Amino acid sequence: MVSSPGRSRGLSLIRGYSCSKQVMRNSGIRTIMRFLTAPALLSVLMQGAVYADEPEAPESWLDRMDEAVEYLNYEGTLVYMRPGKADIFRVYHRVSDRDVTERVIEMDGVGSEIIRSSKELICIFPAQRSVVIDKRIAEHRKQNPLRANLPEYSASLASHYQLKLLESERLLDRPVAVVSIQPRDRFRYGYRLWLDYETAMPLKSQMIGEDKIMPIEEIRFSAISMPAIVSEDMVRSSRDTTGYTLTRHGSVPERTEAKVEILWQARELPPGFMQTVAMQEYVEGVRVPRMHLVYSDGLASVSVFIDVGVAASEQVEGLSMIGAANAYSVMKEGMLVTAMGEVPAPTARQIALSMTMTSGSD
Repeated sequence: MVSSPGRSRGLSLIRGYSCSKQVMRNSGIRTIMRFLTAPALLSVLMQGAVYADEPEAPESWLDRMDEAVEYLNYEGTLVYMRPGKADIFRVYHRVSDRDVTERVIEMDGVGSEIIRSSKELICIFPAQRSVVIDKRIAEHRKQNPLRANLPEYSASLASHYQLKLLESERLLDRPVAVVSIQPRDRFRYGYRLWLDYETAMPLKSQMIGEDKIMPIEEIRFSAISMPAIVSEDMVRSSRDTTGYTLTRHGSVPERTEAKVEILWQARELPPGFMQTVAMQEYVEGVRVPRMHLVYSDGLASVSVFIDVGVAASEQVEGLSMIGAANAYSVMKEGMLVTAMGEVPAPTARQIALSMTMTSGSD
């Protein structure tokens, strides 16, 4: 089950990760998983792009980064920083015959863990004395809103972002290439990536605010090693979970494809954004499924949730912010419509306000 944006204000931006509402509410874990999986998205976006195949081309660096973050063995300490707060995580990434297993441990707080493999996702929440196992079924992965159908929109990336290779620097006593991804308008954020010169492993990532200068979010390795082998023990939890509540997902589909585009659509999208997903999903404690649509420009994504049966006392209309993510909620046709994503506030607001219920003939 997933949590309702109208109630928890949580935002699930974990590409390929959907194990529980605890993850959705933990912005640190959510963002670290995005950092570890985002390179695959960037590489997909560059497929079909025309560029000089040389080390100096920023697109070449993104291709190399995709390979590094998924298929290198590495372990290290990640620090996630945003204004007024920092979280620390330990990461173990093991590759054996191209089969990837990854373990992320929250170092401060109660030590929540996420263990990812090709077959399942295991989430351990000591505070709730809970273990959630989410089977990573191929069909479910295709339904994941932030991985769906992205390749066909790759051509639009250059129309809305400018890629540039900046002056080289040093980080963690390593030479690094610095790639800048700047938006061409006010509807999306920019990014800066610091990539290890030898391996193209991302050592630091910044999300750049609307002023195109100051970072609003930063993720960096404070220490990293890339050994030839990461032992299997390192990607297994050592926590004693005796007495924990065990929940298994995957035996019954919790998300189903639905032709919800004939019921709701955005009448006025920001430039470059297109609908990439339309589905129904069940919310914990709610019998009626909610509608979930995703709009993307090929890099930034905005999820739109349409919840029915929201009581007047639960209505939370207007703008809210969760880390670098903005959410805008409005009541339409007696339903709570929430647009949320790591985009500037005007983007979330425009998409939410433009959502309109349609008939099948529209």
